[in-house]
Amino acid sequence: MHAMKNKFMITITDLNGSRNFLLSQIIKKIALYLVLFVFTIFVTGALYIKYLGSKIDRLSQTKTELNELNQKLRDGIAASQMEFEAIEGKIADLEHEFGLDPEADERMIDRLSHIKPTSEEEIKSRADKIVNQTFSDALIKEIFMQIPNGRVMQTYQLSEKFGWRNHPILKRKQFHPGVDLRTPLKTPIYAPADGIIQYSGAGGSGYGNLVEIRHNYGFTTRYAHLDSNLTRKVGEFVNKGDLIAFSGNTGLSTGPHLHYEIRFLQLPLNPLNFIEWNKKNYKEIFTKEEDIPWQSLIKAMQTPLKQR
Repeated sequence: MHAMKNKFMITITDLNGSRNFLLSQIIKKIALYLVLFVFTIFVTGALYIKYLGSKIDRLSQTKTELNELNQKLRDGIAASQMEFEAIEGKIADLEHEFGLDPEADERMIDRLSHIKPTSEEEIKSRADKIVNQTFSDALIKEIFMQIPNGRVMQTYQLSEKFGWRNHPILKRKQFHPGVDLRTPLKTPIYAPADGIIQYSGAGGSGYGNLVEIRHNYGFTTRYAHLDSNLTRKVGEFVNKGDLIAFSGNTGLSTGPHLHYEIRFLQLPLNPLNFIEWNKKNYKEIFTKEEDIPWQSLIKAMQTPLKQR
Protein backbone atom coordinates (compact mmCIF):
# COMPACT_ATOMS: atom_id res chain seq x y z
CA MET A 1 0.00 0.00 0.00
CA HIS A 2 1.41 3.34 -1.07
CA ALA A 3 0.32 6.67 0.29
CA MET A 4 -0.29 9.32 -2.32
CA LYS A 5 -1.46 12.87 -1.87
CA ASN A 6 -4.84 12.53 -0.19
CA LYS A 7 -5.15 9.07 -1.77
CA PHE A 8 -4.16 5.50 -1.01
CA MET A 9 -2.99 2.96 -3.56
CA ILE A 10 -3.25 -0.73 -2.93
CA THR A 11 -0.95 -3.10 -4.84
CA ILE A 12 -1.92 -6.75 -5.17
CA THR A 13 0.75 -9.15 -6.43
CA ASP A 14 0.11 -12.69 -7.60
CA LEU A 15 1.51 -15.10 -10.16
CA ASN A 16 0.12 -13.00 -12.94
CA GLY A 17 1.82 -9.88 -11.78
CA SER A 18 0.93 -6.86 -9.78
CA ARG A 19 -2.21 -4.72 -9.93
CA ASN A 20 -2.71 -1.34 -8.36
CA PHE A 21 -6.02 -0.04 -7.03
CA LEU A 22 -6.82 3.40 -5.78
CA LEU A 23 -8.76 3.20 -2.53
CA SER A 24 -11.03 6.01 -3.63
CA GLN A 25 -12.13 4.00 -6.66
CA ILE A 26 -12.94 1.00 -4.49
CA ILE A 27 -14.94 3.14 -2.12
CA LYS A 28 -16.75 4.69 -5.02
CA LYS A 29 -17.62 1.27 -6.43
CA ILE A 30 -18.68 -0.03 -3.04
CA ALA A 31 -20.75 3.07 -2.49
CA LEU A 32 -22.25 2.73 -5.96
CA TYR A 33 -23.08 -0.93 -5.42
CA LEU A 34 -24.47 -0.10 -2.01
CA VAL A 35 -26.63 2.65 -3.46
CA LEU A 36 -27.78 0.35 -6.24
CA PHE A 37 -28.52 -2.37 -3.71
CA VAL A 38 -30.40 0.00 -1.43
CA PHE A 39 -32.28 1.48 -4.41
CA THR A 40 -33.14 -1.99 -5.62
CA ILE A 41 -34.33 -2.99 -2.16
CA PHE A 42 -36.34 0.25 -1.91
CA VAL A 43 -37.94 -0.11 -5.33
CA THR A 44 -38.64 -3.79 -4.78
CA GLY A 45 -40.06 -3.06 -1.34
CA ALA A 46 -42.16 -0.21 -2.67
CA LEU A 47 -43.50 -2.35 -5.48
CA TYR A 48 -44.18 -5.22 -3.09
CA ILE A 49 -45.90 -2.89 -0.63
CA LYS A 50 -47.97 -1.47 -3.49
CA TYR A 51 -48.81 -5.04 -4.56
CA LEU A 52 -49.79 -5.95 -1.02
CA GLY A 53 -51.84 -2.76 -0.73
CA SER A 54 -53.71 -3.48 -3.94
CA LYS A 55 -54.22 -7.08 -2.84
CA ILE A 56 -55.54 -5.89 0.53
CA ASP A 57 -57.84 -3.47 -1.29
CA ARG A 58 -59.10 -6.31 -3.51
CA LEU A 59 -59.58 -8.57 -0.49
CA SER A 60 -61.36 -5.79 1.35
CA GLN A 61 -63.58 -5.15 -1.67
CA THR A 62 -64.23 -8.88 -2.01
CA LYS A 63 -65.07 -9.08 1.69
CA THR A 64 -67.46 -6.14 1.32
CA GLU A 65 -69.09 -7.75 -1.70
CA LEU A 66 -69.38 -11.07 0.13
CA ASN A 67 -70.91 -9.32 3.14
CA GLU A 68 -73.38 -7.55 0.87
CA LEU A 69 -74.20 -10.80 -0.92
CA ASN A 70 -74.56 -12.59 2.40
CA GLN A 71 -76.90 -9.87 3.64
CA LYS A 72 -78.92 -10.06 0.42
CA LEU A 73 -79.14 -13.83 0.81
CA ARG A 74 -80.24 -13.44 4.42
CA ASP A 75 -82.80 -10.83 3.43
CA GLY A 76 -83.96 -13.02 0.56
CA ILE A 77 -84.27 -16.06 2.82
CA ALA A 78 -86.14 -14.02 5.43
CA ALA A 79 -88.44 -12.57 2.76
CA SER A 80 -89.01 -16.01 1.26
CA GLN A 81 -89.74 -17.42 4.71
CA MET A 82 -92.24 -14.66 5.38
CA GLU A 83 -93.79 -15.14 1.96
CA PHE A 84 -93.94 -18.89 2.49
CA GLU A 85 -95.57 -18.44 5.89
CA ALA A 86 -98.02 -15.96 4.38
CA ILE A 87 -98.88 -18.42 1.60
CA GLU A 88 -99.27 -21.22 4.14
CA GLY A 89 -101.56 -19.01 6.22
CA LYS A 90 -103.58 -18.02 3.15
CA ILE A 91 -103.92 -21.65 2.08
CA ALA A 92 -104.97 -22.61 5.61
CA ASP A 93 -107.58 -19.84 5.64
CA LEU A 94 -108.71 -20.79 2.17
CA GLU A 95 -109.00 -24.47 3.08
CA HIS A 96 -110.90 -23.66 6.25
CA GLU A 97 -113.30 -21.25 4.58
CA PHE A 98 -113.87 -23.44 1.55
CA GLY A 99 -114.26 -26.64 3.51
CA LEU A 100 -110.89 -27.93 2.34
CA ASP A 101 -109.14 -28.05 5.68
CA PRO A 102 -107.31 -31.41 5.93
CA GLU A 103 -108.04 -31.51 9.67
CA ALA A 104 -111.69 -30.87 8.91
CA ASP A 105 -111.57 -33.71 6.40
CA GLU A 106 -110.05 -35.96 9.05
CA ARG A 107 -112.73 -34.92 11.52
CA MET A 108 -115.35 -35.59 8.87
CA ILE A 109 -113.88 -39.03 8.18
CA ASP A 110 -113.77 -39.74 11.93
CA ARG A 111 -117.36 -38.60 12.31
CA LEU A 112 -118.50 -40.71 9.41
CA SER A 113 -116.52 -43.70 10.66
CA HIS A 114 -118.46 -43.62 13.93
CA ILE A 115 -121.77 -43.78 12.16
CA LYS A 116 -123.05 -47.28 12.58
CA PRO A 117 -123.54 -48.98 9.24
CA THR A 118 -127.19 -49.45 8.47
CA SER A 119 -128.26 -52.65 6.82
CA GLU A 120 -130.61 -52.63 3.86
CA GLU A 121 -133.26 -54.24 6.07
CA GLU A 122 -132.96 -51.48 8.66
CA ILE A 123 -133.10 -48.76 6.02
CA LYS A 124 -136.11 -50.37 4.39
CA SER A 125 -137.83 -50.81 7.76
CA ARG A 126 -137.17 -47.20 8.73
CA ALA A 127 -138.22 -45.93 5.32
CA ASP A 128 -141.35 -48.07 5.35
CA LYS A 129 -142.42 -46.61 8.66
CA ILE A 130 -142.30 -43.04 7.44
CA VAL A 131 -143.29 -43.80 3.84
CA ASN A 132 -146.38 -45.60 5.05
CA GLN A 133 -147.40 -42.63 7.12
CA THR A 134 -150.19 -40.47 5.82
CA PHE A 135 -149.05 -36.95 5.03
CA SER A 136 -151.67 -34.24 4.94
CA ASP A 137 -151.53 -31.56 2.26
CA ALA A 138 -150.79 -29.03 4.99
CA LEU A 139 -147.82 -31.10 6.22
CA ILE A 140 -146.44 -31.54 2.72
CA LYS A 141 -146.74 -27.81 2.12
CA GLU A 142 -144.98 -27.11 5.42
CA ILE A 143 -142.18 -29.55 4.60
CA PHE A 144 -141.47 -27.85 1.28
CA MET A 145 -141.59 -24.39 2.84
CA GLN A 146 -139.22 -25.17 5.73
CA ILE A 147 -136.70 -27.68 4.31
CA PRO A 148 -134.47 -26.67 1.35
CA ASN A 149 -135.72 -28.19 -1.91
CA GLY A 150 -135.89 -27.63 -5.64
CA ARG A 151 -133.81 -25.47 -7.94
CA VAL A 152 -132.17 -22.30 -6.68
CA MET A 153 -131.58 -21.05 -10.26
CA GLN A 154 -133.61 -21.40 -13.42
CA THR A 155 -130.67 -22.27 -15.69
CA TYR A 156 -127.44 -24.06 -14.78
CA GLN A 157 -125.24 -27.02 -15.61
CA LEU A 158 -123.74 -29.33 -13.00
CA SER A 159 -119.95 -28.96 -13.19
CA GLU A 160 -118.77 -30.56 -9.94
CA LYS A 161 -120.53 -33.14 -7.79
CA PHE A 162 -120.68 -33.57 -4.02
CA GLY A 163 -118.02 -35.71 -2.32
CA TRP A 164 -114.33 -36.48 -2.73
CA ARG A 165 -112.58 -34.98 -5.75
CA ASN A 166 -109.24 -33.74 -7.08
CA HIS A 167 -109.36 -30.00 -6.45
CA PRO A 168 -108.93 -28.13 -9.78
CA ILE A 169 -106.74 -25.39 -8.25
CA LEU A 170 -105.02 -26.93 -5.23
CA LYS A 171 -104.31 -30.11 -7.23
CA ARG A 172 -104.97 -32.55 -4.42
CA LYS A 173 -107.78 -34.78 -3.23
CA GLN A 174 -110.29 -32.88 -1.11
CA PHE A 175 -113.81 -33.32 0.15
CA HIS A 176 -116.24 -31.12 -1.78
CA PRO A 177 -119.08 -30.25 0.65
CA GLY A 178 -121.48 -29.04 -2.04
CA VAL A 179 -122.10 -28.93 -5.77
CA ASP A 180 -120.85 -26.50 -8.39
CA LEU A 181 -123.47 -25.24 -10.82
CA ARG A 182 -122.07 -23.55 -13.93
CA THR A 183 -124.19 -20.57 -14.93
CA PRO A 184 -123.74 -17.15 -16.60
CA LEU A 185 -122.74 -14.18 -14.48
CA LYS A 186 -125.52 -12.37 -12.61
CA THR A 187 -127.94 -15.31 -12.79
CA PRO A 188 -130.67 -14.75 -10.12
CA ILE A 189 -130.53 -17.11 -7.12
CA TYR A 190 -133.62 -17.88 -5.07
CA ALA A 191 -134.14 -19.17 -1.53
CA PRO A 192 -135.00 -22.92 -1.47
CA ALA A 193 -136.94 -22.57 1.81
CA ASP A 194 -137.94 -20.04 4.45
CA GLY A 195 -135.14 -18.81 6.66
CA ILE A 196 -133.03 -15.92 7.92
CA ILE A 197 -129.85 -14.48 6.40
CA GLN A 198 -127.10 -15.63 8.73
CA TYR A 199 -124.16 -14.26 6.71
CA SER A 200 -123.79 -11.92 3.75
CA GLY A 201 -120.44 -10.57 2.64
CA ALA A 202 -116.90 -11.52 1.68
CA GLY A 203 -116.28 -15.12 2.63
CA GLY A 204 -112.50 -14.94 2.15
CA SER A 205 -110.29 -16.08 -0.71
CA GLY A 206 -112.09 -19.42 -0.89
CA TYR A 207 -115.80 -18.72 -1.00
CA GLY A 208 -115.56 -15.23 -2.42
CA ASN A 209 -118.81 -13.35 -1.85
CA LEU A 210 -120.99 -15.57 0.30
CA VAL A 211 -124.56 -15.75 1.55
CA GLU A 212 -125.64 -18.24 4.20
CA ILE A 213 -129.26 -18.88 5.15
CA ARG A 214 -130.28 -20.51 8.40
CA HIS A 215 -133.44 -22.52 7.92
CA ASN A 216 -135.63 -24.24 10.49
CA TYR A 217 -135.06 -27.72 11.95
CA GLY A 218 -131.24 -27.59 11.79
CA PHE A 219 -130.76 -26.91 8.06
CA THR A 220 -128.46 -24.27 6.56
CA THR A 221 -127.62 -23.43 2.95
CA ARG A 222 -124.56 -21.66 1.53
CA TYR A 223 -124.12 -19.81 -1.76
CA ALA A 224 -120.55 -18.95 -2.77
CA HIS A 225 -118.64 -17.07 -5.52
CA LEU A 226 -121.48 -14.56 -5.76
CA ASP A 227 -121.63 -11.26 -7.58
CA SER A 228 -120.64 -8.18 -5.56
CA ASN A 229 -124.25 -6.99 -5.60
CA LEU A 230 -125.40 -8.73 -2.41
CA THR A 231 -129.09 -7.93 -2.14
CA ARG A 232 -129.65 -9.30 1.36
CA LYS A 233 -128.36 -8.21 4.76
CA VAL A 234 -127.73 -10.27 7.88
CA GLY A 235 -130.90 -10.63 9.93
CA GLU A 236 -133.33 -10.39 7.01
CA PHE A 237 -136.04 -13.03 6.83
CA VAL A 238 -136.62 -14.62 3.46
CA ASN A 239 -139.39 -16.83 2.14
CA LYS A 240 -139.04 -19.71 -0.27
CA GLY A 241 -138.62 -18.31 -3.79
CA ASP A 242 -137.29 -14.90 -2.70
CA LEU A 243 -134.34 -13.45 -4.61
CA ILE A 244 -131.27 -13.67 -2.38
CA ALA A 245 -128.26 -13.00 -4.67
CA PHE A 246 -126.75 -13.15 -8.17
CA SER A 247 -124.14 -15.63 -9.40
CA GLY A 248 -120.58 -14.43 -9.90
CA ASN A 249 -116.96 -15.52 -10.18
CA THR A 250 -115.36 -14.33 -6.92
CA GLY A 251 -112.99 -16.15 -4.59
CA LEU A 252 -111.30 -19.42 -5.47
CA SER A 253 -113.07 -19.95 -8.77
CA THR A 254 -112.12 -21.22 -12.22
CA GLY A 255 -115.11 -19.61 -13.94
CA PRO A 256 -118.62 -18.23 -13.36
CA HIS A 257 -120.60 -20.67 -11.24
CA LEU A 258 -122.49 -21.13 -7.98
CA HIS A 259 -121.10 -23.28 -5.18
CA TYR A 260 -124.18 -24.54 -3.35
CA GLU A 261 -124.19 -26.35 0.00
CA ILE A 262 -126.89 -27.85 2.20
CA ARG A 263 -126.02 -28.82 5.77
CA PHE A 264 -127.91 -30.48 8.59
CA LEU A 265 -126.40 -29.65 12.00
CA GLN A 266 -123.23 -28.68 10.04
CA LEU A 267 -123.04 -32.11 8.39
CA PRO A 268 -122.75 -31.60 4.60
CA LEU A 269 -125.53 -33.22 2.57
CA ASN A 270 -125.71 -33.91 -1.14
CA PRO A 271 -127.58 -30.91 -2.60
CA LEU A 272 -128.61 -32.88 -5.69
CA ASN A 273 -130.93 -35.03 -3.56
CA PHE A 274 -132.73 -31.85 -2.46
CA ILE A 275 -132.65 -30.13 -5.85
CA GLU A 276 -134.44 -33.11 -7.37
CA TRP A 277 -136.86 -33.34 -4.45
CA ASN A 278 -140.46 -32.26 -5.15
CA LYS A 279 -144.02 -32.93 -4.04
CA LYS A 280 -144.42 -35.81 -6.49
CA ASN A 281 -141.46 -37.80 -5.09
CA TYR A 282 -141.38 -36.24 -1.62
CA LYS A 283 -140.93 -39.56 0.21
CA GLU A 284 -137.79 -40.54 -1.72
CA ILE A 285 -135.65 -38.17 0.36
CA PHE A 286 -136.28 -40.29 3.44
CA THR A 287 -134.21 -43.14 1.99
CA LYS A 288 -131.63 -40.98 0.18
CA GLU A 289 -130.73 -39.08 3.36
CA GLU A 290 -131.29 -41.71 6.02
CA ASP A 291 -128.93 -40.03 8.52
CA ILE A 292 -131.48 -37.30 9.12
CA PRO A 293 -133.93 -38.25 11.91
CA TRP A 294 -136.93 -37.80 9.66
CA GLN A 295 -139.45 -39.37 11.99
CA SER A 296 -138.77 -36.98 14.87
CA LEU A 297 -138.42 -34.07 12.42
CA ILE A 298 -141.82 -34.77 10.82
CA LYS A 299 -143.34 -35.19 14.26
CA ALA A 300 -141.94 -31.79 15.28
CA MET A 301 -143.44 -30.24 12.15
CA GLN A 302 -146.83 -31.79 12.79
CA THR A 303 -147.14 -30.33 16.30
CA PRO A 304 -147.68 -26.67 15.31
CA LEU A 305 -150.01 -27.75 12.49
CA LYS A 306 -152.27 -29.50 14.99
CA GLN A 307 -152.38 -26.35 17.09
CA ARG A 308 -153.59 -24.15 14.25
